[in-house]
Amino acid sequence: MSSRRTAILIGAIGVGIIAVFLIVRYVNGIQEKADNETAQVSVFAAVEDIPRSSDGGQMVNEKKIVESTIPQKFRPATAIQSTDAIQKKVALFNISPGTVIVDGMFVDPSTTIISFRERLRNKNHVAISVQVDQVKGVGGFLVPGDEVNMMIFQDNAKTKEAIENPTSDKPAYIPDLNIRPVPAEAIVRQGGAQWIILPKTARYLYQKVQILAVGSNQLLSPGESASSSSTSGTTSGSSSSSNSTQNNTGLITFNVPPAAAQWIATGADAGLYLSLTAKQYEPLPLPPLPIITDQLPGEEQGKLTPYAGEQG
Repeated sequence: MSSRRTAILIGAIGVGIIAVFLIVRYVNGIQEKADNETAQVSVFAAVEDIPRSSDGGQMVNEKKIVESTIPQKFRPATAIQSTDAIQKKVALFNISPGTVIVDGMFVDPSTTIISFRERLRNKNHVAISVQVDQVKGVGGFLVPGDEVNMMIFQDNAKTKEAIENPTSDKPAYIPDLNIRPVPAEAIVRQGGAQWIILPKTARYLYQKVQILAVGSNQLLSPGESASSSSTSGTTSGSSSSSNSTQNNTGLITFNVPPAAAQWIATGADAGLYLSLTAKQYEPLPLPPLPIITDQLPGEEQGKLTPYAGEQG
């Protein structure tokens, strides 16, 4: 009887040991799994909004894509291992901040197709085209990305007629225009300063207007190259040295708000004249020219050259 009890006791102890072993193993397995899931691993993620067609290498250089860490369980299986994977590639779609960069988010530029509408980066802007000849279009040297001042011509024919041929119902003095009467002899006299009545005068419609396209030559998005597009153009923020026939078509497309488009369409009918601005050009209010004058800028002290008063 004593040996039987001993055997039962030994068996119970063995079962207990096995149970404890299994429990410890189970607990260790859970802990190991938890540790694996919470372990921090390296990934590359966006820290700012990355628009479609953005150059991957540029985004890395600008620190818009940086190395970060996340728990192992949240790491996508296709997460990129190195930023080399997105060099010379462009974003296939808009990428939000916090997004882990995975294979397929950046592709070769030749596989992307960007519609012309997508070149309007401001959702409230529109594209409008005007036709100008080569002289009024800065000699055909304009390229997408340039900015121009727009002038239109004011017709002074009726004012000129009223001044030169005053009648009782058309007095020479026109209060609304603040034009003083000019004696006929002052207009036609010989020698000395004479009154000049300008038949047309240019006025500024807008300043520093961005060109979106010249002919079919478009302003390209960051990372997009001319060779990957059906048209040739300049990369955003850069200039093109190309002076192809396309650049001389005179068909200029601008990127503007809708209200400005109305003015430009109206001005186009009056005759637009464009002038190219420097990159650092700062718009300033410019008053209309006088309709009649007896002194031209080159005859007036302080205005003898177009550059009078400029520094450097």
